[in-house]
Amino acid sequence: MKKILLAFMVLVPFIFTNCKKDPWNNGDPAYEHIYYYGFENWGNLKNDVKYNVSRGTTLAIPVQFQSERVRSYDVNTFYYVAGTAVRGTDYQMVDSTGTELTPDSNGAFIMIWPKAVKGVKNIYVKALNGSTGTFLVQTFDPNAAVPISNTDVSTTTNNKTDQYEVRAYSQNYKVTVTIK
Repeated sequence: MKKILLAFMVLVPFIFTNCKKDPWNNGDPAYEHIYYYGFENWGNLKNDVKYNVSRGTTLAIPVQFQSERVRSYDVNTFYYVAGTAVRGTDYQMVDSTGTELTPDSNGAFIMIWPKAVKGVKNIYVKALNGSTGTFLVQTFDPNAAVPISNTDVSTTTNNKTDQYEVRAYSQNYKVTVTIK
């Protein structure tokens, strides 16, 4: 009798755990082409991650792209800069080879994730020999009319096309860069 009771106590939890509803909607086609993008350094989740860069040097800021499948298309994500330091005088946004990047007409710098493969890449800031100062690098447009909300998913969209949507993290969307 003890063996039967012991077997019952061991098996019952497995029966009920397999019947739980998936709270993350894994397998839901509506979420099939939604990706997530943000800074790799999460700090304390209060958007207060800070980097220092000396004049004449280059800083690498890692960002991560979350995806679970390889696709037939590339995914574009964007980042923006804003602050008191002057781009082109005090600093430049550059690629891994040091070539200066130019933002699009909305002020966004593009980052391409071939075939939607997840990974980590760097945003590069080259501090010039201009003034010292501070600026933000962020995954949301600083000129957007809608404030970012961690309760309204529609405000976290970084890029949306007819093929996919990229959402940025609401509690990890900016870092502060200080040129020393």
